[in-house]
Amino acid sequence: MNTEPEARLTALGDSELPEALKPVIVAWPYRLHRTLAHSPASLQAWMPWAEHILRNNRLAPRVREIAILRVAWNAQCAYEWGLHAWVGRQVGMSEPDLAAIVHGADSPQWTTTEAAIIRGVDELMASHRVSDATWAILARDLASDQLIDWLYVTGQFVTIAWILNGLRLPPEPGVDPLPKVD
Repeated sequence: MNTEPEARLTALGDSELPEALKPVIVAWPYRLHRTLAHSPASLQAWMPWAEHILRNNRLAPRVREIAILRVAWNAQCAYEWGLHAWVGRQVGMSEPDLAAIVHGADSPQWTTTEAAIIRGVDELMASHRVSDATWAILARDLASDQLIDWLYVTGQFVTIAWILNGLRLPPEPGVDPLPKVD
C-alpha cells in the first residue's frame, strides 16, 4: 500500500508540452520541470535564473550542495534531498558528509566555514536573518560575491522546496529518500 500522498499536478508528457518548452525539458528532463510546464511562461522566465544560480554562482560546488541539502533537510523535501544527494556525490561529497547534513552544524564532519554555511541556512529558515556571529565567519572565509550567491542559492532552494512540497512531487526514480532519524 502506497502511503505517499498523490502529486497535486501531473508532470506533462512529451505530447502535452508546448513546443517552446521542449528544449527546456530536453535540458532538464525532471518531474519538477515537467510539472512546472503547466505554467509555460513562468517556467521559461524562471529557467535562466535557475540555471545561473545553480551552475554559475561563485560558490564551490561542495559549499553549494551543503547549503541546498540543508535546505532540503530543514524543509523535509524528499525530492530536493534525493536529487541533490546525487549531485553532492558527483561533486565529491561522501556518505559521512550526507549523514552530517542531518546532524547539522555541530557535526565534527564540517570545517568552520561549512558549519557556518549550515548554521546560516538554519538561521535564515528559522528567523529570516543571519546572526552576526555566523556572518562574521562567512565574511572572513568567503568573498563578497560568494556571500551574495550563498544567500541567493539558499533562497532559491527554499522556494523550490516550497514548490515541490506544495505540489507533493514524489522524488525522481532511483534517488535517495530523506534519511530517517532515530
